[in-house]
Amino acid sequence: MLAPRPTTGDTAPAQPLMSGPVGGVLGLPAGAVAAIAAWAFAGDHTMGLVFAAAAAVTLAAMTTTVGAVVTASLSWACYDGFVLHRFGTLEGGRGDLIALGIVVGAALTARAAAAVVQHIRTTESRRDYPADVPPEARPRIRSMTG
Repeated sequence: MLAPRPTTGDTAPAQPLMSGPVGGVLGLPAGAVAAIAAWAFAGDHTMGLVFAAAAAVTLAAMTTTVGAVVTASLSWACYDGFVLHRFGTLEGGRGDLIALGIVVGAALTARAAAAVVQHIRTTESRRDYPADVPPEARPRIRSMTG
């Protein structure tokens, strides 16, 4: 009697939840919300930077690397133009560039962590199992062998 051949799961690598352009464009409204939240804290520059980085990190984990950089740049622009300075004026001083580095660095770190998690999930879904093992028993076998 022939047994069904074991499946290897999804052979395509996991993709981010959003494309780069979509993730990048969402950086502007996320940065605006972060700037408004900073104003709620009396325009505190440190809280503004934390909120801008948090907005960039949140979106960067769901988009591509290019989308993460664009998201971080737009989030920083809202912070720099409306929290650190007034009336949407972007400055290029040392403190401004350090803040840009912080926000972009945080976004790229989040993107790298998300890529690692996606890779692990894709690798785990490709394990071969005997043909007679039902899908609901596979996590139990995984925990015993791995």
